[in-house]
Amino acid sequence: MDTHVILSAAPEDLARVSVHNLPVAHMAYQIGQGFHLFRANIPLGLRGGLMMLGDGGTDVDPTSGSPETLASEIMRECIQRGFHGVVLAFTHTSPALHTTAAMLSGRLRRQGGTLYLPEVYAADSDWARILIPTAISGGSLTARLQEVSGHYGAERICLDIERIRTDFCLPSSEGQGKKLAGREFYALMQEKQPEPYFSQDLCAYYFTYQDDHGSHFVLYDDVGSIRKKLFLANKLGIDHAMLFYPEVEDLLPF
Repeated sequence: MDTHVILSAAPEDLARVSVHNLPVAHMAYQIGQGFHLFRANIPLGLRGGLMMLGDGGTDVDPTSGSPETLASEIMRECIQRGFHGVVLAFTHTSPALHTTAAMLSGRLRRQGGTLYLPEVYAADSDWARILIPTAISGGSLTARLQEVSGHYGAERICLDIERIRTDFCLPSSEGQGKKLAGREFYALMQEKQPEPYFSQDLCAYYFTYQDDHGSHFVLYDDVGSIRKKLFLANKLGIDHAMLFYPEVEDLLPF
């Protein structure tokens, strides 16, 4: 089974993304004031791919406008741009956002489009693909994917692969660590020269080190661990995955 890999990318990354010949989810859209669709500057001739829609965060009042109007604006943009679907990159929930998701589900299905949404919005569509994050700091990724596949059907799951580079101070009772930027991570690797290990449960690499603050556990992805995530998904019948282009630019192609 081949994996359908989608790269999410901002307008400024499109020229570099294009060389990989992979579908693109365009990170150029937000819900703005008045609950209307707002678009960043993108090339006039842009066609194809997916619209990736953010919820505008806490700056947007979800009661200030109409979900029906917003859904119409989204569908109109999809038709004009030749987008074949919408990715809802919502980080909040509200009745208006749930209504918007449900409306888009119906309209996209009638148009033959696709819809990708976070699991918290799964009840708003009985056919859309559910985005399941692979970045876990405990438990088992295999068990997690088996659980959601059994609940929604493997054919509806899309891996949301976030490249992990996180430094945990031990003990880490809450599972929260410091996310490392690329330069920080590689500088730490060069300084500590650690021996890496692979966690079958987390499907990621890790190493440990000591400093003046105590013991540290660093969990990270490289091209090998991302391939293993894709392979695991394939074994379970999951054939879609989405990755954030700037995080994996140095790893492509897989």
